[in-house]
Amino acid sequence: MARTITIYSFADVDRSGKARWAACELAYEIEEQRVKPGDHRADGYMALNPYAQVPTAVIDGETWIESTAICLMLAERHPEAGLIPSDPGLRRRFWQQVNLASSSLEAPAVHYYLSSLGFIDERWQELLGDDLKGRLRTYADSVPEQGYWCEAFSVADICAAYVLRLGLQAGLLNYEGRLAAYFDLLRARPAAVASRMFDSL
Repeated sequence: MARTITIYSFADVDRSGKARWAACELAYEIEEQRVKPGDHRADGYMALNPYAQVPTAVIDGETWIESTAICLMLAERHPEAGLIPSDPGLRRRFWQQVNLASSSLEAPAVHYYLSSLGFIDERWQELLGDDLKGRLRTYADSVPEQGYWCEAFSVADICAAYVLRLGLQAGLLNYEGRLAAYFDLLRARPAAVASRMFDSL
């Protein structure tokens, strides 16, 4: 029986890209449901996601929200894929990296980027700029020199890729050195290509 997931999103390159990438790594068949900006606040969509955010995912009739949570839920459903490491030492690194990318860096990076495009108040750039640039550069300087965050590919790399892509697109990071090597490794994965998360670069 085929694995299937429905993903509600604005576009390929929003946070749904993380969920789509994880689903592609696990060979899910993906049904795309595009949500027009504004319709995410309509009653029909908010019945699925009362926070009026994307992505939302539906698997086997069960609804999931929050992109990182969707990735982790998929990983837990298929432990044989190793998207969450089993080794205790690697798991400590994994949880630190997932939370650093998703909690500390992702929200300000999204606000900065959307502000730079004129989708939200331009003052976000001024409020976040210097601090975010410094933190993103520290993060970029700490990516693995070779391979992935937790030796094998994991959800930590998906979370890292999204934040780093935003930093590159917003002009806060330069595509060079170890960041470029790590990013090239991620972009070469067939599931990453299938997810279309990097198509905006």
